[in-house]
Amino acid sequence: MHVSFTPSTLPLLLLAACLWYRSAGQLLPVAMFMSVFQAASVVNLTFGGLIIGVQPAYLILLFALAARFTQKREAVSRNWLPVATTTLLLAGFVTYAVVSALLHPFLFQGVLISNPRVGDSVPLQWELGHLNQSFYLLLSFALYLVAAYRTTPAELTKSINWFVGGVMFASLVGLYQFLSIKTGLPFPREILHSSPVYSIFEGYEIDGFPRMNGTFSEAAAAAFYMTVGLALALWRFLSRADSVRNVTHVLVIVTGLLLTISTTGYICLLFLLMVAALRYLGRYNDNLDGRSVRVLMVAPIVIMLFAFAGVPVMRDSLVKLSHTVLLDKTNSISYQTRTAWNQRAFNTAADTFWLGAGWGVCRASSFVPTILGNVGIPGTVLFFAFCARLLWPALSLRRLKVPMHGAVLFGLSAVLLDLVVAAPELSYPIVWLLFAMAAKFAAAQETQPARPLLRYPELQRFQASC
Repeated sequence: MHVSFTPSTLPLLLLAACLWYRSAGQLLPVAMFMSVFQAASVVNLTFGGLIIGVQPAYLILLFALAARFTQKREAVSRNWLPVATTTLLLAGFVTYAVVSALLHPFLFQGVLISNPRVGDSVPLQWELGHLNQSFYLLLSFALYLVAAYRTTPAELTKSINWFVGGVMFASLVGLYQFLSIKTGLPFPREILHSSPVYSIFEGYEIDGFPRMNGTFSEAAAAAFYMTVGLALALWRFLSRADSVRNVTHVLVIVTGLLLTISTTGYICLLFLLMVAALRYLGRYNDNLDGRSVRVLMVAPIVIMLFAFAGVPVMRDSLVKLSHTVLLDKTNSISYQTRTAWNQRAFNTAADTFWLGAGWGVCRASSFVPTILGNVGIPGTVLFFAFCARLLWPALSLRRLKVPMHGAVLFGLSAVLLDLVVAAPELSYPIVWLLFAMAAKFAAAQETQPARPLLRYPELQRFQASC
């Protein structure tokens, strides 16, 4: 094994140290903030042909998990522990995925697979590179266990808040990246884009529109994080519309998301705005209180958009952008290439009798073809059964016992929409944190009566406070 370090990421580690001091020694919120530095790699582990780049978030996460597992477990109300069935479904999926990565390449040797790392339609054979995604999957599952069973609601709330702050920071970096391209200002690529493992795409233009990736390996990855952060920020905005900080977070993250020129990001943005509007109208019919009526502060933004639509140059640009990102997407080479990736993943699943070629072996454009190609029907059923149990309370939002539960479900819906449209991986710390929080809140939702919930006032209103 060879271990190498990336000196250019030292400023990021200094930032992590400052955040750790600010968080009063809580590492999980720091890991959530640092997860936006996806393109940087602090430690690089080499095992023969296997290279694992440990990003700042994963390095901090490893320290956090080690510290949490060695600490004495605090007494936690049973009402706050996830239902055993929920965790068992996830554990079954993870177990099947890891076993498939070790076993299926031998069982189905020679089956054609597609993966950007090895090429298109390449015969399957065992190699150490298949263990790369298994490492991240096991680490993510450990995060779920710690967050669900050994973390207080206060620290979980802070972790979500800090994640939103990290997404806002990444959006500001994307905006600065846009300005640097337009004005020639220096951009610190050596710090933000220093990973030797991932392919780093610099900012560029598509059909005349600047496409920014900020702190991420590519614009699509930035859009994934920003849509999840936007879902949480929007819910917080609806909870208390008179907070200038909440309004600022929403506007900055929306700006960063628009700069990604990501079809998936734009589709998710429309979904989030639609749900937020319905949420507002539903509460309006229930006689909003005076504070929430200040949601009408968005009226000037709507008027400004209509004014822009009346200016020929702005209107033409908006029409051209809609054709580039959405209306003409099916005619683009990118769409056709991604469709071919998905079809090859389905072919791999069929050639392995729908058992999968092994977790991390093949990669498509979207999550459903990827999970079918990797773990087949058994793994897919286990995973989506787990997700269904988490999302079930969304059918009765008005009866949720914990107000923050709605924010978690909203963020989780953004995650699943991203995965279904065009996000092939699960190796995002925020995904597993939301899994854990949704599982905890679902358990609390089923308890009668709800007296233990009163012990956690920080969950009664989801705000931007740290």
